[in-house]
Amino acid sequence: MADKVLRLSISLRQIMAFAKRDFKDWKTYKTQVITQLITIAIGILSWAINALYRNRPVPEYDTDYISFLVVGLVIGNLVMPISQGIERRLNPWTLENIIMTGIPIPIFVIGQIAWPYMFSLITFIPQLLIGIFWFGVNLRINPISTFFAFIVSAMILLGLSMISIGFRLVTKSTDPITWTVNTLQQLLAGISFPVQFLDNFIPGISQLSWFLPQTWVYHLWRLAMLKAASIMDPAITLEFLKGSIFAVFLFPIGYRVFKWGLNRAKRDGTLGWF
Repeated sequence: MADKVLRLSISLRQIMAFAKRDFKDWKTYKTQVITQLITIAIGILSWAINALYRNRPVPEYDTDYISFLVVGLVIGNLVMPISQGIERRLNPWTLENIIMTGIPIPIFVIGQIAWPYMFSLITFIPQLLIGIFWFGVNLRINPISTFFAFIVSAMILLGLSMISIGFRLVTKSTDPITWTVNTLQQLLAGISFPVQFLDNFIPGISQLSWFLPQTWVYHLWRLAMLKAASIMDPAITLEFLKGSIFAVFLFPIGYRVFKWGLNRAKRDGTLGWF
């Protein structure tokens, strides 16, 4: 019995030693500490606002709250896997191996994200059916508008992903620009509640949301899938044009930043560092 207690005591001290080591490593990187704490705070605030909004109608899209959330699920399954797959598969600690295979990077990335994307589609279908037949989700879909929403949102998210990868190739850490944008989207992009609801707390703050590219991703998809908005309608055309400005701006910039980061890492001999 005494031996078991002794071994348990030793094991606990070893575990605490690892925890102490990791804590010291964590607090060494001051920027990482600050960004993680800010991310947590914004996440808590976002969910708190979401809890206050829950089960209210959504007049901005002539729909109910559950339908509003389900379209967010659509975006998470049809658009997000593209950018997330690129960020996870194309990073500083795997890129050198990718280049050594001789396979073109676009082919390699598409091949790497093909199955996760297909799996996301497969699992999404039953989720959508449950939402429609069990929870009464009401979707009014305009196929043409949905197609254009997919193109615009994919260009926006791919541009942001390439910017992030380009900086990480050089800095080997998360860049502050895309981190700031991605963190603010949790609160301001309308993921789980309409951005207009923010004005109940600080009048006019919702206007800041429209400067975030992710806001347009969610907005255009919800116009296309909740209001059956036609791009032939001048008002809807204007909304799509506004979102397209971000896509046309971010996609080529993202590609240039990625190429810059890749060439810089090759020149510095740090391509495989992390």
